[in-house]
Amino acid sequence: MALNIRYFAALRDAMGRSEQTLDTLPAATGEALIDWLARQDPAASALAHPSVRLIINDAIAPRSQPLRDGDTIAFCP
Repeated sequence: MALNIRYFAALRDAMGRSEQTLDTLPAATGEALIDWLARQDPAASALAHPSVRLIINDAIAPRSQPLRDGDTIAFCP
């Protein structure tokens, strides 16, 4: 599964980049993506904060929403 991920505001600063592309990812939901990212980079643990919004393809989404190949994911505080 390939995903385009964008980070905004303080999350961009914490992650040290504004975006990244993941080509192979086992995550099936937004929550699983956050968990996977946090295991790869401790700075990504900030994404788990309840105030952080998950945006999938320009729409705010619940963390339980399934992800699809080619989705654009954004995290916004």
